[in-house]
Amino acid sequence: MEISQKHASNKIRFVFHDDRVDQAWQDSSTSRSFSVPYTEISRERQTLTERHVWFRNAGLIWMLIGSVWVIASWLQHQFGPGWFWLLLGVLCYATYRLRVTRFVILPSDKGNLLVIDDEDGKRIVNEIETRRAKQFREEYDFFPQNDTPEQLRKRFNWLHREGALSDEELKQRMEKVDALAQPAQLEQVEPAVPGERLLH
Repeated sequence: MEISQKHASNKIRFVFHDDRVDQAWQDSSTSRSFSVPYTEISRERQTLTERHVWFRNAGLIWMLIGSVWVIASWLQHQFGPGWFWLLLGVLCYATYRLRVTRFVILPSDKGNLLVIDDEDGKRIVNEIETRRAKQFREEYDFFPQNDTPEQLRKRFNWLHREGALSDEELKQRMEKVDALAQPAQLEQVEPAVPGERLLH
């Protein structure tokens, strides 16, 4: 499965495999690509807002030049080309303020996954979360024979925190752990000696 995104100069491509996702990212000056297993992607979500600084800098400079030219022309009672540069600066600065790319960042051990925050971005994040939960369940959602009840409880609570188990699924696992723990607790109780009387 593959999903591609494009906004302004940003081009991002995600390729989903059973156990990992590949990301290729490119803008006007840089590019990168890497692959990361779903279980190495954090549940933490961050945001990034990108604006084109060139439009801001050019806009401010041209507004300054245009303003000085307009004032000088006005003092000389003339009509100069300053209004053109002033208007051009305003348009550039407006472009800087309005032309925004918003990203959702998914941290991982191999680098941040950048997802453009649009409708395709929501599909990408949902696909990653679904496949991530599935991979966690396939690798860790079982009852190792040598684990103690306490270790099992920690395992399933951890899976729940990672989003691999729902509240109901966690409850079912804990009930099974409690059932497995009861025979062990009964074995630890020493049986009473037949006919033994308690002294007060």
